[in-house]
Amino acid sequence: MKAHAALLRFFLQEALQYRVESAIYFLWDVLPPIMMLFLWLAAFEEQSMIAGYSLADMLMYTVGVMLLRTIITSHVEWGMDYDIRQGLLSTYLVRPLNVWAFFYVAEYAWKIVRGMLMVPVLAAVLLWLGPLLAGAVPSWDRLPLVALSVVLGYQVCFLLKLCLGSVGFWTNDLAGPATLYEVVSAVLGGILIPLALLPEEFRIVAMLLPIQAIYNVPLGVLLGRDVGGSPWAGIGIQVAWIAILWLLARVIWRLGLRQYESVGG
Repeated sequence: MKAHAALLRFFLQEALQYRVESAIYFLWDVLPPIMMLFLWLAAFEEQSMIAGYSLADMLMYTVGVMLLRTIITSHVEWGMDYDIRQGLLSTYLVRPLNVWAFFYVAEYAWKIVRGMLMVPVLAAVLLWLGPLLAGAVPSWDRLPLVALSVVLGYQVCFLLKLCLGSVGFWTNDLAGPATLYEVVSAVLGGILIPLALLPEEFRIVAMLLPIQAIYNVPLGVLLGRDVGGSPWAGIGIQVAWIAILWLLARVIWRLGLRQYESVGG
């Protein structure tokens, strides 16, 4: 624990030092949902409901997307790709610590910094849309479940990105797989629009992907639109995906290390 605390302090200092990079990632996560807020305000001028969502629900959903993109979307794959290509991973492997924990703490530090950047933006959005969001405010008894689902969503995202980052063991350019992931997550992960707005065929596919456990499940718990008809059903799906992705990540990681050792000598 002392080692992890020391690592957290180090990575916090690093994230604060690279303020420009933090701001760029922050804007990448925040600007698209803010643009969608303007779209939904225009779309609801001539109708009161869209796919069962009221204006308050849709705005709350989009504000939730903005928050989740900032606080639970992991970008660990890019650091992994760099470390693998530059051979820096070797220095981590010989240290007396778990490499996954090293990546996890590094990501957590960057999330703290981006969370700090989010506070004024969220305050401004709530000041702007506060009266319109009143109809979608969750009850107090749901907030612990929302918090639990958000925490689990982060674990799902981290493990999924760990699998994606491990692709770097076999390729010199992660941009292609990472771009494909971003497109799929935007369309089928509930980031761009709620899954209820997708055609039935796409919605069925989306519900089978782990990405919906990152965004769709927590947002469903927030709005009372629980996956499986109960918040605990959605949370159970998240726990199941954590177990599946943990096993998958371990398999890919071990195969990747063999490839890394054979190439590196």
